[in-house]
Amino acid sequence: MQQNKHLIAGNWVGGEGRFANDPVDGSRDWFAQGRPEHVNAAVEAAEQAFESYGATPRSRRADFLRAIAKEIETRAEETTLTGSRETGLPGPRLEGERGRTVNQFLMFADHIEKGD
Repeated sequence: MQQNKHLIAGNWVGGEGRFANDPVDGSRDWFAQGRPEHVNAAVEAAEQAFESYGATPRSRRADFLRAIAKEIETRAEETTLTGSRETGLPGPRLEGERGRTVNQFLMFADHIEKGD
């Protein structure tokens, strides 16, 4: 992950940012800040990806969701620390949200494979 950038269509873009105060300890940190052109580029990339992704076999889509869940767990500590700095929420709350999110990815992967 490149700090202070956005991953859009496989490319790191941006680099603009702003200082923000950590809501827990008041220290200042630098966070990437998206602009309208970043949002538009991300939406366009998602629309393009939908065409090809929607045509993939169910098993491949399920594998993709499981890979996302695994990557979220791989980055668990980093994500919790960053989330706490950005929001002020305590680590256990964010860990619970991460677990819920991972479980939803895994349940949806199973759902896709079953063809329900």
